[in-house]
Amino acid sequence: MKYMIMTYGGSSDWDALAGAGPDAMSPEQIAAHFAAMQALQEELSATGELVAAFGLSEPDRAQTVDVRTGSPVVSDGPYAETKEFLAGFGIVDVADHERAVALAARFAGVVSSRVELRPVHG
Repeated sequence: MKYMIMTYGGSSDWDALAGAGPDAMSPEQIAAHFAAMQALQEELSATGELVAAFGLSEPDRAQTVDVRTGSPVVSDGPYAETKEFLAGFGIVDVADHERAVALAARFAGVVSSRVELRPVHG
């Protein structure tokens, strides 16, 4: 069974990871965050449960693409009007839903925030 584990963050989270803003992380905290995520991904790769995992760039680098009268129309920024944006995701292939929940909880622990878990079809 495949599941997508999605992490979310606001602009202050991207600032913190860049060492800026009121919640700025120290270089040591930033390194520890990325090391913890890498360790989790390496562990799940070794068990064969990790299909893919990626962090995404900050929302101000996003673009929305639509098609109007047969031509692509590109606008800056994500489509959703929200304070939180998709920050990254992982695809896991696990034996059952309980394992997916356990892995989602581990991702949540690494990013210090709740995550979204969804079955992947196809």
